[in-house]
Amino acid sequence: MQLSDQAKQYLLEASKWANFIAIVGFIAIGLLIIMSFSIGTILASLPEGSLGGLPPKFFSFFYLIAAGIYFIPVFFLFQFGQKVKQAIVEDNHNLMTFGLKKLRSHYKFIGILFIIFIALYFFLILFGAFSALFV
Repeated sequence: MQLSDQAKQYLLEASKWANFIAIVGFIAIGLLIIMSFSIGTILASLPEGSLGGLPPKFFSFFYLIAAGIYFIPVFFLFQFGQKVKQAIVEDNHNLMTFGLKKLRSHYKFIGILFIIFIALYFFLILFGAFSALFV
């Protein structure tokens, strides 16, 4: 399969946007990590019981977990942007294949996260409905 010049141009533009989004994502991950270290201290100053019995360190851990999960699709997107751009510049079929594989991995990861969150929301709605019946 050959790519037309127009298709290469579209992929090059998509790779530039992917790089931009990935860089913003890396900055957001950095902010999440910084927040993970400071949120525990901030929440520790609240009156006891205002966090629903959860220790402030739980929120620090939660932010670190969120940053770790967020890193995976952002890194895949970054790899897609870099490899596709490099493939078009060098006219390298293997780099294009690798870049598109990383785009597939990005969307696959996001899709799995959506499935997990939809199932989680479904169970939370069921739990809420059953809780309301027995109160």
